Amino acid sequence: MKPSVITTLFYSASGWSTPRREFVVFVFFGTVNTLLTYGIYLVLVLFIAYPVAYSVSYVSGVFISYYLNARFVFKEKLRLSKAMQYPIVYLAQYLIGLGALYLLIELAHVSKFFAAIVIVVITVPCTYLLSRYVIKGRSRTNQQF
Repeated sequence: MKPSVITTLFYSASGWSTPRREFVVFVFFGTVNTLLTYGIYLVLVLFIAYPVAYSVSYVSGVFISYYLNARFVFKEKLRLSKAMQYPIVYLAQYLIGLGALYLLIELAHVSKFFAAIVIVVITVPCTYLLSRYVIKGRSRTNQQF
């Protein structure tokens, strides 16, 4: 299969280790996923109640993320068993973010507006590592980052 232009662009940077390249591609496709999921929400909210539209778009985003990450970031075959485990990554991301948000706002007295930005910085690397573990498996995730 011929690699896409985007994948070739990201994977052609010389001197970068595979996990570092993967992380950059992970962030890129995370942005793509966010835009796609937001688009799904915008279309759905025209026809159904916003809580349902949000829920459907969020769940869709989890599986879009699995597809993009397995196929383009980690270059693994799509597997139903891995796709079924993948929502655990987003549950973990949510719980880590919620816990960190509490610590930052309540204990460190960080502004609730700035804290949300810090949460992204904290959770993106965690989500990358968890995604890599779920998609690639234990034996293939022990490379240096």
